[in-house]
Amino acid sequence: MTRKICLIAGLVVFAGSAVGDTAPARTVTLAQAIEIALTHNPQLAIETENIVISDARTRADQTLRLPLLGLKANVLLWDRAIVVQLGPDPNDLSTKVTVRERVTGTADLSIVQPLSGALVIGQLIERDRALTAASRAQRDGARVDIAYQTAEAYLGSLQAQTLGKVAAATLQKLDADLEHGKLLVAAGALQAVDVLRIEVEHARIEQQALEAEASSLDGRRRLALLLGLPDGAALALVELDTAPPQLAWTEDDAVLRARRDRAEARVAGANRQAAELDVAVARASYYPSVGLVGVYSHAISSSFATTADSAYLGVTLDWNVWDWGNRGADVDTARALGRQARLREGALVEHIAVAARARWNAARTAYAKLGVTARGLAAAVEAQRVLAARFAQGAATTVDLLDAETALANAESQAVVARYQYLVAWMALGREVGSVAQVPQ
Repeated sequence: MTRKICLIAGLVVFAGSAVGDTAPARTVTLAQAIEIALTHNPQLAIETENIVISDARTRADQTLRLPLLGLKANVLLWDRAIVVQLGPDPNDLSTKVTVRERVTGTADLSIVQPLSGALVIGQLIERDRALTAASRAQRDGARVDIAYQTAEAYLGSLQAQTLGKVAAATLQKLDADLEHGKLLVAAGALQAVDVLRIEVEHARIEQQALEAEASSLDGRRRLALLLGLPDGAALALVELDTAPPQLAWTEDDAVLRARRDRAEARVAGANRQAAELDVAVARASYYPSVGLVGVYSHAISSSFATTADSAYLGVTLDWNVWDWGNRGADVDTARALGRQARLREGALVEHIAVAARARWNAARTAYAKLGVTARGLAAAVEAQRVLAARFAQGAATTVDLLDAETALANAESQAVVARYQYLVAWMALGREVGSVAQVPQ
């Protein structure tokens, strides 16, 4: 009897900490868990870095409109200077002319301003901005998914924890039935096999309790991973009100919001815009590249017939006149990718609409199950009360009592599952329409 009491007490409090945990469990509410996950989840950090990469690419392409400033310098040390004798007297220094000093060098400062690429650079920047918008939408979608997964793991662990409490309460009833059955056997009102039936049912419920404990522990560990906590971190979950909130949208409203707000739709739209701009970028390779060039050159040592400083302005033209169709193939590829992006966006929007209707219908069905399970639980409670009273008087068999106890335990479990599963379906509908999971009020 002492062992059974200890088992029941352990089942009631098992969700507070994992078996073998040495550190105290960190207590979190559902709202806190979602907030922590949206701040520390590694996947969100990865998606944020993608935005940083896209922003940097945009800034890099914006600089293509600006002039390029370059500096080139060299210093040469020759084996000897080159000196030319212009007069007949080799000793007359005035007739000697240095054609090249032993040390020579130049420093060239150049500036190049692109002229012809201004239009295509603008389209290139617009494409980069579209890809940045896609990265932001991808991050927003990850936020919605992480918040929903956090809520799902939290509610799943609480569901298992509550089912463990239901099992513990059922074990208490069976313990009382077992003690009373032994008294009736001693009095000759029951047979020993009747007590064995109660013990068999007791063992079955103990198995359910152990499975609930393991499921709750797995849920807390999965939740800790979503929160970005290290392996082995212990969590204690705060119970929440499972009163069912009403659905926030009608079916058509849910579809409209999903079409408008789902991150996947925004990603597809941004990718389609980027693919369309890629066509213009690919076509720009047909045109010549024209630029304005200015160069200032300074000689480290001036020589015969040279000046120390010089400068010039000029126009450069670079035009790939014929490449055997290579650019045409690139343009055809870009156009095909643009058509793919448009088709993908259209198909995705329709898929989102169908998925939103299915999710709304699932939430409505889960809400309807609450009333059904509530009626079944009320009937099971009354049936168990009547049969327990009759069993106490020796007017009911153990088979009748165990049937009533089993029906009551099943009804209680179904009611628990229905409440938590409706909350999961309620939050899943929010995820489907593109909203971050909110705690039911």
